[in-house]
Amino acid sequence: MLIHKIEKTHFSPSETIIIDYILQKGLEIKDMTISQIAQQTYTSAPLFVRIAKKLGYDGWNELKEAYLKELEYLYLNQQVDANIPFVINDDMMTIANNLCVLERETIQDTYSLLRHDDLQKAMRLLRDCQVIDVYGRKQNIDIARSFQSRMYILKQHVQLCSLSDELDSTYLLSDHNHCAIIVSYSGHAPCIQRLIQTLKKKGTAIIAITNIEENYLSQMADVTLKMSSRELIYTKIADYASSLSLKYLFDLLYSCLFSIHYKQNLDSCIKIAMELDEMQHEEFM
Repeated sequence: MLIHKIEKTHFSPSETIIIDYILQKGLEIKDMTISQIAQQTYTSAPLFVRIAKKLGYDGWNELKEAYLKELEYLYLNQQVDANIPFVINDDMMTIANNLCVLERETIQDTYSLLRHDDLQKAMRLLRDCQVIDVYGRKQNIDIARSFQSRMYILKQHVQLCSLSDELDSTYLLSDHNHCAIIVSYSGHAPCIQRLIQTLKKKGTAIIAITNIEENYLSQMADVTLKMSSRELIYTKIADYASSLSLKYLFDLLYSCLFSIHYKQNLDSCIKIAMELDEMQHEEFM
């Protein structure tokens, strides 16, 4: 996302003044021209083109349009800041309420980003494969563990693979019978590119879970599911929204797969629960 690029891009002192100004003003720059912003910041027009180029845009108007569109998404129906949901003087009950609101908003946001055809294609890829490989950073893999354990009920094997600079060797054993779920909020990491290039050569289908921006992962995947994307990379207390959004998507994938053979899977769940209860009862006899 553009806001993430701004966080990671180095700007000159004069460029930084402009960046700070548009971040402070937000949607207020909608009707402002370059000349007006330059006058307000005591800068010159050529700087605006340089900033746009640094961020990957042909000119200032293209950058401005993308920035305003992103702001509209970030602030749409948002009562609680996903990055800093509570502040220094908030009491415990205020914090509790803010986290409750944030979770509700995050789930609703993630749902709003879903597209029926994308979800249907993801279901088909997962249903038809023999092995599901989930790739992600450690915190994402931890979230995927419950998905892995639930999928045993559906008799589908799920492998969890660490996504780091030194990739887990699991991806080398992948083939057309595997389906890869790659989780990456940015979708641009170098290890992502190496992983995708290898999986493509092996004929492995790829489901991407990433932010709303078009990135390398979403461009190369067979289908993409969008996470709630209101978190900044650096300026945040914790991964509240992205973690909850990811959990919702994994819960959704499991639930939709479960529904394909609903009666059979429900019977299996009940049988397993009864057997576990009997085993626990015997231990205390």
